[in-house]
Amino acid sequence: MSYKKILCPIGHEENSRATFETAARLARESHGTLYLVHVVPLAPSIVSESVLMDDRGRAHNALQRLAAQLPAAQSRVIIVRFGNPAREITSLARRIGADLIVMGTHGRTMMARLFQGSIAEKVIAHAPCPVLALPPDAVAEAPDAASQAA
Repeated sequence: MSYKKILCPIGHEENSRATFETAARLARESHGTLYLVHVVPLAPSIVSESVLMDDRGRAHNALQRLAAQLPAAQSRVIIVRFGNPAREITSLARRIGADLIVMGTHGRTMMARLFQGSIAEKVIAHAPCPVLALPPDAVAEAPDAASQAA
């Protein structure tokens, strides 16, 4: 299957590296565009605009560092949004017409998921396209490994 628009939410999870590498490989193999996105959750309390802009700047710089690792010919878009992560990810997927979302999971305990929910579970439930959810211990495959394993 060919994925022309791959949305890759990047958070602070330990497996963000594997998530990024997997999404980048799929985009490269499909000659597609990789959309790197970070959603800054809005705190329930009032946060100053300068704090929000600092958060946006840090997130944008982190995504730029990741994007710099892609081949020059790889089409990429960097997006930083504010709000509820699951809602923003699914909304963005609809807006860009994403063919695939590649994201990591937190690996929370059952009790933590019960009270906090899972961003990945919410995205899977509401996404307009398939979602590849990578567990916390995921390791990105080498580009050739998938084709050699088949």
